[in-house]
Amino acid sequence: MQRGKWQGHVFIGMSVDGMIARTDDDLDWLTGSPSDAADPEEAGFSDFMQLVDHMVMGRSTYDIVNSFGEWPYGDTKVLVLSTTLESDDPRIEVVRSLTEALARLDDGGARHVYVDGGRTVRTFLAEGLISTLTLTRVPVLIGDGKPLFGSVPADIQLTHEETKVLTGGAVQSRYRVNGPAGSTS
Repeated sequence: MQRGKWQGHVFIGMSVDGMIARTDDDLDWLTGSPSDAADPEEAGFSDFMQLVDHMVMGRSTYDIVNSFGEWPYGDTKVLVLSTTLESDDPRIEVVRSLTEALARLDDGGARHVYVDGGRTVRTFLAEGLISTLTLTRVPVLIGDGKPLFGSVPADIQLTHEETKVLTGGAVQSRYRVNGPAGSTS
């Protein structure tokens, strides 16, 4: 898929078994007390957000984040992919398709795009629109939940850049996405 000069980046917490939320979207295992959850500051979330100029998330992720009370993205331009959301939230722009989101990113001069939410991340990965993955695995198995990864059209080759252990035992790894097997990207 054609895209502008921006790079897509994923920065996400997940359980050791690869879940990003419980089946009911609960994140208690991720946002619990500091002894059993990943500390966003130690994980580098603020530093990451300083590099980001645009964000794309899905409707489910928006609903979860909006329920937090405090908006964690400051003045970052946020696009929410949804075919049904009607919103007068001035912090977001609703886009109805991937094509519309990509046009807004290109027209808006995006350089570093934070991509969040399971389906949205999978879609951007499948289209070759992610440059880096920063995955923070929290030391918990939640068993049943919403996985970050799923089916992809071809192997996606990654290059490991860094791994560090955070307080409480979370392990954060950053990967550069090289593209599907056999690609020249």
